[in-house]
Amino acid sequence: MNDRLERLKQRVRDGAYKRFRQTAPIDILYECEREHLSWIQRNARLTRRQCEAERAVVEPDERIVFTRTLPAVPSVYAPEDLAALTTGRTLHELGPISNICADWDRVLSQGLLGRKQVALATRARCVSDPQQIEFLDCAIETIDAVLALAACYAQAAREMGRADVAATLDHVPAHRPRTLREALQSLRLLHAVVWLSGHYHVGLGRFDQYMLPYLQSDLDAGQLDIAGAEELLAEFFISLNKDSDLYPGIQQGDNGQSMMLGGVSRDGRDAVNEFTRICLRVSRQVRMIDPKIHLRISSKTDLELLELATELTREGLGFPQYSNAANIPTSPGN
Repeated sequence: MNDRLERLKQRVRDGAYKRFRQTAPIDILYECEREHLSWIQRNARLTRRQCEAERAVVEPDERIVFTRTLPAVPSVYAPEDLAALTTGRTLHELGPISNICADWDRVLSQGLLGRKQVALATRARCVSDPQQIEFLDCAIETIDAVLALAACYAQAAREMGRADVAATLDHVPAHRPRTLREALQSLRLLHAVVWLSGHYHVGLGRFDQYMLPYLQSDLDAGQLDIAGAEELLAEFFISLNKDSDLYPGIQQGDNGQSMMLGGVSRDGRDAVNEFTRICLRVSRQVRMIDPKIHLRISSKTDLELLELATELTREGLGFPQYSNAANIPTSPGN
């Protein structure tokens, strides 16, 4: 890694990002009670208030930004009310939705404004279904909250003279990324907001499958070479370690920030691509606990890739974990 990346990595190892953290979580319980919000409305409000309360942090040498400043996720129910709601029921683990993987491919390819248009169009067809309307209104509320957070970061970048960061955030996550940098920035923000909303063990899915088109577009246009792609990806990997001490798990690092590489495509072909190899190389260079790498192996997996994977294994990070793909076609998110 170059000097800039080494500085970013060392700052994360030193916990320098913690100086930006606010001293106390926000409190939204009163307004949830006052407005008699439903469960889903309370959680949409939580996402909105969390995004509104975040303070934009743009470091001078960062190209992919987001530093979480809120240390905790507030409750949307008083303890006695939550106990009454869950009496006779068994909550999974801590209660919030966990061990999940969003359809990152879809949200990246459509952008949040595209997803909002889908929600609005669906809402227009469901005017007689109050439950559907409530769900869609909450989805739109959270989309608008993330877009506002991105705009806040873009403005902070402009004020610092970082026109490049501002231009990136002016485009994503609202729209489909045009470059690998925009795709990584969009995913960093979207992924972080899911955690910020109280969910945990949030995976990154088949990262090499849905990120490949953005890499290939840059390569074809001559905007980026492999070394440049590896530098961007290294920064993305480093950024995932900023917030990990806030994430629940059996021990720090056991947080579900995992990605799946390799395997087979929907039609059963070998899914290993150039981005698969880049991910393995960059993970070996960065040598940090996040993201965890899972590598799908099939009868089509070549020896060269296995040798590259074993070089990462030798680093002693506990990954990649090897999975049998069994030549079963799968979607980009699985």
